[in-house]
Amino acid sequence: MRRTVYILLCLMLLAAAGCERRPLVDMVNTHYVRVYIDEELKNVTTGFYNDEFSRPYYESPDVLRLILADPDTGQAKAERFLRNVGYDEKGTYYDGYIIADPGTYTLLAYNFDTESTIIRNASNHKEAKASTSQIASHLMTRIPSRANQSKSDKPERIVYDPDHLFAANCGEVHVPYVEEIDTLKTVDGEHFMAHSIVKSYFMQIRVKGLQYASSSVGLLTGMSGSSWLNEKGMDRNDPVTVYFELNPGETSAAGVSMMSRDGTATIYTTFSTFGKIPDEENKLEITFDFLTIYGEPYSETLDITDVFSTPEAKEHQWLLIDHTIDIPEPPEQSGTGGFTPEVSEWEDINTDLEI
Repeated sequence: MRRTVYILLCLMLLAAAGCERRPLVDMVNTHYVRVYIDEELKNVTTGFYNDEFSRPYYESPDVLRLILADPDTGQAKAERFLRNVGYDEKGTYYDGYIIADPGTYTLLAYNFDTESTIIRNASNHKEAKASTSQIASHLMTRIPSRANQSKSDKPERIVYDPDHLFAANCGEVHVPYVEEIDTLKTVDGEHFMAHSIVKSYFMQIRVKGLQYASSSVGLLTGMSGSSWLNEKGMDRNDPVTVYFELNPGETSAAGVSMMSRDGTATIYTTFSTFGKIPDEENKLEITFDFLTIYGEPYSETLDITDVFSTPEAKEHQWLLIDHTIDIPEPPEQSGTGGFTPEVSEWEDINTDLEI
């Protein structure tokens, strides 16, 4: 028994003698990186047209992906996920450490925890691109205006509006050889800043006979369907139609009626886009599709190209459409049969996105 204990003690001493404490991170060529995100998002976190209206949901990203890429090929040479979140007088930031050989790189940082925004070619700085998927097929039943398109018509891509995607691009970054941790910064000596490549617009229009509608959706043509994450910005050769749902504005958030004396009310929404394609021949049309309580669809299409040129649109991203949609009254019922329709609350429809 004593012999067995003695052998075990010898083995433990030998094992202890062979152990060496080593740091979890090798300090050579290790660099600290901090990336701020600009959360001053018009019509999402600031710059609201009407404080009584419902606001879009927004939540700060959970994590940023950081890439140091070859400036010639764009291929990622080093990467790291920045999960640590901090706050100071400059705002929200994400930081961490990345190990990279000495050299010159292009830096890209972006968040990818989005619901509707899809990132393609994520490991290449020159080819990384964001887009959204086409709407689910069952949503087409809520778009009467597109029901009678012929097969000869040019296929229309109707897509979801994108989530805000923050991207930091700072040109070339020189990474030196270091034996102790240093900090990577811009050429101006600042930490990196990520801005959203998505814009959010507030839109409203007056409606007469809104009490006869059970739901409404909007379709806006002339928008870009994708954007590069680098400095090239939106793809001007990728036109799409953006789909969004509209909010009824009969009452304010405080429950006060907002119906005017002439019987009109306001419908509104905040939708997002990678941008309006800046082409003189690009015609911007918005279609409002209503489903009525008496079973008949009603659609109206407006040319709002000039609305995007108003001061409100340029300065605040507000699309205030000076027009009144008139939804027809229900047809008269013959005899004493049938039923009297009533207006119920608009329903929120949640659907899984096909990715």
